Amino acid sequence: MTVIAGIDVGNATTEIVIVDDRVIVCAGRAPTRGRKGSRESLRGAAVLLRRLERQAGLAATEARIAPLRPVDTFVRLVPDVPPATGRLRVLTAGVPTPGGAGACAGAPFSLGEMAAPRDAPATVPASKGGAVVALVPQGLGYRAAAARIGDLLAAGTRVGAILVAGDEGVLIANRLPAGARGIPVIDQADIPAAASCSLLAVEVRPPGHPLTMVGDPVALGAAFALGEQEAGDVARVARGLLDHSNAVVGLTAGGDPAGGGPGSGHAGNEGHPGGDGGEPLVEAGGQLMTLRAAARQAAGWAPGTARALRTADARTPLDDLFAVDLAEVAAAATARQGSVGRAILVAALNGQSPMDRWAPGELPDLFSVPVSSPVSEPAAARLGAATTPGMAPGALVADIGSGTVDVIAPGSEAVVAGAGDLLTAAVAQTLGAPRAAADWIKRGPCVRVEGTARYEAEDGTRGFLPAPAPASAAGMLAVPGPGGLLPFGPRGAPAGGHLGPAQWRAIRLRLKQAVLAASVRRALEAVIRTGHPAYSAGMPAQLLLVGGPAGDDELVGVLARSLPEELAIGRGNVGAALGGEPLGHRYAVALGLALAPCPRIRADQRQ
Repeated sequence: MTVIAGIDVGNATTEIVIVDDRVIVCAGRAPTRGRKGSRESLRGAAVLLRRLERQAGLAATEARIAPLRPVDTFVRLVPDVPPATGRLRVLTAGVPTPGGAGACAGAPFSLGEMAAPRDAPATVPASKGGAVVALVPQGLGYRAAAARIGDLLAAGTRVGAILVAGDEGVLIANRLPAGARGIPVIDQADIPAAASCSLLAVEVRPPGHPLTMVGDPVALGAAFALGEQEAGDVARVARGLLDHSNAVVGLTAGGDPAGGGPGSGHAGNEGHPGGDGGEPLVEAGGQLMTLRAAARQAAGWAPGTARALRTADARTPLDDLFAVDLAEVAAAATARQGSVGRAILVAALNGQSPMDRWAPGELPDLFSVPVSSPVSEPAAARLGAATTPGMAPGALVADIGSGTVDVIAPGSEAVVAGAGDLLTAAVAQTLGAPRAAADWIKRGPCVRVEGTARYEAEDGTRGFLPAPAPASAAGMLAVPGPGGLLPFGPRGAPAGGHLGPAQWRAIRLRLKQAVLAASVRRALEAVIRTGHPAYSAGMPAQLLLVGGPAGDDELVGVLARSLPEELAIGRGNVGAALGGEPLGHRYAVALGLALAPCPRIRADQRQ
């Protein structure tokens, strides 16, 4: 009796299928220990094999494992370089706790210059329209600040807006005299920077409403009495404030070489590209480019176009690289600016280093049986997927793993970086959520929890939850998790305040398009270039999805919208054409290894 164990050591999980005379005996998976291909990952596979053998009540007589290549997925924050805006500077935008409503352009006046409450200021600066913008410095309490503003109003000074250094803007707004309750108040402001400006433009609009003065280049230019020569600067400032509902813009005495976009005071991109603190560089197609430039082009690269990644510390050779710019995803999903961050996410396919390779003769001792490598991972995936009922002989197979996407046709294959781990990282970075939570959040539709018993779905329907939600989930978005509802919210909004179910659906689907669909398309186009017979003849072709992320119920629809119409896209049901229990969309590589013809390459002979 020959009992064969097919072992698939992946970047995230290790899967094993034990087959006896082409009948599936058992299958199981566990998280991969350490880096794929390392000795630690192989020891973890040996532990999993022994556990499955005990469960099945038999011992494998042979083990098969494919040559392994690790993939590194990481998030690299590449700050924007704000555009040049001349004398204009955005001091703050989109604070979560503004007060009042309205717009004002006026000269700054610090309340710290007033001697004491009920004492009139020595000098109140003249300004356009006679209005001033009151500045509440750090350390001046909200009661004292409200009293001093009341004194200004009683003295006949027109206070058009209030900027607060701390987070007490709402407290100050609620303590203003009755006739001044509508004055716009913005807290968490840079008061020293505001005091250095000659004029300030402040606007607060209801949540979700666009700015009508500081967001309008014509109105902002008129408020500051700017000439035509500064029209470009005003337009750049206004464009950067799209989707904000409150903002402060200052007019300085001279040009600001650092630029003036929102948050320009925290650009943090000192140094040259690739240098200390600078942006990494990518070697691709014989050119050297920044990581952000690479992210704009990576979706159109053939596999292997990127050859190395340069940082301040090292040059890392690559077999492939794929990068996604979250800001571009947000723009494509028409999401509010800043709602998904500005990170660049990178998946790099590395060749095995000598440190990652197992020593000759180590595997048979580790698994206690002869070990061989009959086929590559892509070839094994196709063999395993072929056990799906209804798969056509000339079908294409897309094996979507945590690190790579492999597209395999009869006689050709392509492997590209960028798969499930990259999508998880994108969701985690977008929402400011832990990776473990993002792995559940990315899988499908969410609901907004209303109270503890009701929900609002992504299509706007409402209903009752099957069981009461915890009070901590009230008002938040939530998905089914390992222990019930898993609540989550966007970056900077713990209660999910500015991201509704429908908007998260649009962003989530766009992330899947930008990561999974783009990677499948890259690999598919590489296979097509080799002359896949179905495409050469202009005939429809099947594309069968296998691998862990293939279980995503939204993926078939995402790919159908992104790939050629000639493709009939379906999900594999691995092992359903064999005896034993079918394995669904997983285990294609492990089963393919177990079913592969007589081994050609001994794993214990690899150098």
